[in-house]
Parts: sequence; C-alpha cells; structure tokens
Amino acid sequence: MKNKLEHNPLNRRIYYKVRELIASGAIPAGAQLDERTLANDLSVSRTPLREAIATLVEEGLVERRPYRGNFVRTFTAKQVNDLYQVRKTLEGLAVRLAVSRLTEETLTQLRFILNETQEVLEQGDMVSYSVADQRFHNAIAQLSDNEILVEALGRLQRQIQIVRMGANRDPQVVTRTAIERPRILAALEARDGELAAQLMEEHIEGVRRSVVALIEASETVADKPS
Repeated sequence: MKNKLEHNPLNRRIYYKVRELIASGAIPAGAQLDERTLANDLSVSRTPLREAIATLVEEGLVERRPYRGNFVRTFTAKQVNDLYQVRKTLEGLAVRLAVSRLTEETLTQLRFILNETQEVLEQGDMVSYSVADQRFHNAIAQLSDNEILVEALGRLQRQIQIVRMGANRDPQVVTRTAIERPRILAALEARDGELAAQLMEEHIEGVRRSVVALIEASETVADKPS
C-alpha cells in the first residue's frame, strides 16, 4: 500500500506535465508521444509515464493506434463543433449558477484575471494568454458550486485546448474575444444572470465558428489531390 501511495503522486505529476505540453502546443495535435524521449526529458522511468499516457487516452486527449503507438488526438470539424455546442450550454449554465454566489472578493478576482489576460495579450504571449483565458472560465465554473458541471467543463476544455491554440493565432478571433470578456464581467457585476449567460454563450459560439472554419479549411486542403 505504501508503495502505491508513493507512486500515485509521481504518476499524477507526469500526467499534468504531459497534459501541459499538449495544451501549450509543445506537442502538437497528431504528433506521436515518443516514450523514450519523454522519459528522458522528464527524468522519469517509462512505467509511470505509460500510466500517465493511459489516463490521457481515457480523457480523449491522446489516441492509441494499434501497432503504431500513442498520438496527440486530432479532431474533425464535426467533433469540434459537437464539443463547442455542449460547452456553450454548460458555460451558460455555469454563469447562471454563479451569479447568486458572487461576492466583491470573487468579482475582484475576475477583474484581476481579465487584467492579466489583457496584459499578456499586449505582450504577444499567446501561451500565457490562453492560460489566463482558461482561468477566467474556470473561475466562473468554480463559482457555480456544481462539482459535476466543473468536471464536465474541465474535460471539454482540455480537449478543446488542443485545437484552440490555432484560433488564438487569428487576430480577428483574439480581438473579438478580448472585447467580449469585459462585457460578460460587466453583466456579472450587475448581477444580471440572463444577460451574462447570453453573452457567454455568444462568446463561445463565436469561437466555435472560427475554430470549425479553420479545421474545415485544413480538411479541404488535406483532401485536395497532390
């Protein structure tokens, strides 16, 4: 039992590290997870690394291909569309549940996150921008005080993050979403749950259209004969 307890934290640390490499785009969609290289880079043995990768497979972030190995998952336009449709509904629910639990302290936290988001955006640090954006959505989800909702949104967000980095390279998407977040916060400050939920859903919908269009374009290019 002691060995198991000591082993689990290492497994989780490796899991978080590999998940971070995927989310940041350091290991891009479609890339193979080279166990030997990863084990060397992370200074760990391959057994806990394989267990961490197995967890990523279960979460839908990594795809196991028979006789070939493990690859960062790629998503079709249809799959991305489905992910965002569900996320839009759940994010709207999270906002509605969060409104009644807002305090000046939590509003101050949300303002701080948005300020940080804008700062790293102006610096051109898109990786930090993506992290700050996730913090904003996560903070609202946590305020819902609904564990099932938080868990479901977390799983969706981790899958979406694989394709979201591409949208963050589109200046129009970044500019639009940077304007939309403060409007959501203003509605929360006014304790207008319906308006805040509507703005959040429109925010997610706009990103959905942009990300799906990007993937459809790449699919069209891939389908063209060489």
